[in-house]
Amino acid sequence: MKKILKYVESAIKLKDIMFINREIKREGKSMNKIKKAGIITGATVGGVIGGTISLIGKMSGKKIVDEIGESIVDSTILTGKIAGDAASGTTKIISGTVRKKPQRIQSGKKDLKEAGKTVIGNIENNVRNVVEQGSEIVDGALKHDKQRVKKGVKKLVKMVAVGAVTVGAIQIKEEEEKDKEEY
Repeated sequence: MKKILKYVESAIKLKDIMFINREIKREGKSMNKIKKAGIITGATVGGVIGGTISLIGKMSGKKIVDEIGESIVDSTILTGKIAGDAASGTTKIISGTVRKKPQRIQSGKKDLKEAGKTVIGNIENNVRNVVEQGSEIVDGALKHDKQRVKKGVKKLVKMVAVGAVTVGAIQIKEEEEKDKEEY
């Protein structure tokens, strides 16, 4: 049981903690509790769901399952950030409107724009990944290159699996080139 807890705890890796700290520092003291709650909730949900999936991958020796779990952690942190920005922005706009504070309304609009930019950037990245992997699959098939086809299919499978769990906010862990392990 201790070994399982160790894997789940380590699912939120140092880079994820660094991302969370960077987001909080970027906002400085102005980051409100709603934004922090969104990021922390995303990290917690990702740690539980993604950590469990990653653990299954590690224990079964299936690297792709481990990578899907790690990508779920990254993606739920992103989802939490988006939700935190949107909730914070909405709250500030409502509060500013009720209290007749235009500066608060502007701050809320800024938060909503940040959430929108993050969503648009993520969509662009996902579309780019689908096109790249689709091209990789087609090129590999035309050249009878099974490795290229396999690599493209694996990345698309990861995107679908992560997208199903995280409702579209997808960040895929890049596969290390030196790893040529068969799945």
